[in-house]
Amino acid sequence: MAFKQAMAALALATTTVLPVYAQDIPVSDNPEALGFQPAVLGALDARLDELAAEGARPGYAAIIARGEQIAFISEAGQINLETGEAFTIDSPVRIASMTKPVTAVAIMMLVERGTVSLDDPVSDYIPEFAGARVAVSPMAGEDGEIATRAPATAMTVEHLLTHTAGIGYIFEGETDLGRLYLDNSLYAGEGDLEARMQQLAALPLYADPGDRWIYSYSLDVAGRVVEVASGMPFEAFLETEIFTPLAMHSTGFFFDDVDFEEDAMSPLYVHTETGEMVAIDQGNPDWASGGGGLVSTASDYIRFAMMLANGGSLGEVSILAPETFAEFARPYATTDQLGDGWGGRGFALGMDIVLPPEDGQQPAGIPGDLSWGGLFDTDFFVSPQTRTAAVIMTQIQPSEHRPEPRTLRVFRPMVYGSFAQQ
Repeated sequence: MAFKQAMAALALATTTVLPVYAQDIPVSDNPEALGFQPAVLGALDARLDELAAEGARPGYAAIIARGEQIAFISEAGQINLETGEAFTIDSPVRIASMTKPVTAVAIMMLVERGTVSLDDPVSDYIPEFAGARVAVSPMAGEDGEIATRAPATAMTVEHLLTHTAGIGYIFEGETDLGRLYLDNSLYAGEGDLEARMQQLAALPLYADPGDRWIYSYSLDVAGRVVEVASGMPFEAFLETEIFTPLAMHSTGFFFDDVDFEEDAMSPLYVHTETGEMVAIDQGNPDWASGGGGLVSTASDYIRFAMMLANGGSLGEVSILAPETFAEFARPYATTDQLGDGWGGRGFALGMDIVLPPEDGQQPAGIPGDLSWGGLFDTDFFVSPQTRTAAVIMTQIQPSEHRPEPRTLRVFRPMVYGSFAQQ
């Protein structure tokens, strides 16, 4: 049966199913029985302690799971350097772009229900994008204006989830177009998700939709698509359809939606030129950014990661049917769209994916593994082939003085290295 036909059948079959909620996840006292090498896990634990003691990061919380069990927990350093409060798996942090895979899953839930199609024009949900224009050049002309033209293709929901919509972001300030995006940053804007999408739709695109991979606001746009298609505020959809069923009670955009008080939120630190870490005022979430607005904990996010590692379900809780997950967890962006520098990885929906290695190429992981990280050095990956999920949290602002390596360069290789030989 074709994917769309299967989704239509699933939508009919699941309309009367009552919600089921995730239970406590058991922690194994025998990681070796789950297929991990205890000595390597011990080395990872010691390495995180060492990095925290050196001041590379304030602290870390890491969890590794396989199947339906937790195999490993590591807690190192402090969440608050002023009070000395320990960094634990229950410490709330800003997960930034680790929000993006959650938004992509929300879209796929609506695809499964037949409410949204990946081929749908974005303008079906956000009419302002019907008037999108493409910049002829990223630099303004002599009149100070950026010349534009009509796009060659219509922007679709799939383009949003694959960062091929042509939309810009906040990380490019070398061109006039990049500076225009910075001057109109959604993070400095006001209003709800609808108002911010109207603001974004007025900006020129960098490229025709479908032309190339450009890291962007596109998952924020996808959040608005969820809102319009579901008839629910985006944050309410995530809470009702994902966070509550998975028992992710410390995950949300707003402090009214989580089970901790605002003053429990972790400080955000940045390294000074002397190597000292100082707290900076990051502010608190004030809009439902599907690209980077969630706060969470390692103990919450591992539930989301385990759901992905287990093909769309956690215990009796089904977030995505197997057919939907298979469609979600495959390469979408082409080599031509991605360009150079991907090193054996492609792009699925909302996150990257390990590709089978080419002749003579060093594997980037296990083919089909999915991963993504956040601006503040949080990271996770899932391995559907081995049913492994791994999450690590810290809380550090990028800067020229931040010590290397990035957390993922330590965490991922050691987790892979802990897998017992099969």
